[in-house]
Amino acid sequence: DSYILSVSAATGFAIGLMDQVRLEARYTNASSLQNSMSLQDGSISGTLNNILTTTSIYSLGIDLDILGPQSAFQPFIYVGVGYVQTERSYYFLEDGAPSSIYIRENPQTGISANGGAGFRIKVVDAMFLEVEAFAYVINIHTPNPLVNLFGSAGIRLFF
Repeated sequence: DSYILSVSAATGFAIGLMDQVRLEARYTNASSLQNSMSLQDGSISGTLNNILTTTSIYSLGIDLDILGPQSAFQPFIYVGVGYVQTERSYYFLEDGAPSSIYIRENPQTGISANGGAGFRIKVVDAMFLEVEAFAYVINIHTPNPLVNLFGSAGIRLFF
């Protein structure tokens, strides 16, 4: 009776700098909804319900095509920096309380280090199927930085 539903979407634009190197701007939106989570923290206990978390990542980096544009199979790496904004809201029902209260946390923002690796497979001349593992790291200078890793699959068009 407990679940998490996640969905994400990404888009971007790249400009070729050299044959195998592109400057790429990306926007990624990742959202998740968790229906419930028990909370027991010292004197407070209760349930968090409908926990909605939305993260927007704006990044700029270099996309390096390892085998070159003539290859039908193109492994690549991506390295960049970004700006991340995360917003979270939920309902809190304290044990024994008659009703829940709505809480919207202050947005959390930060600069991120971004990296990705994947491959593209040519479908037709200017269209590729792309699969990528992508990660971003926030607070890299702290002992416990936040690391988020996810995978994606999609279509890449070259003009």
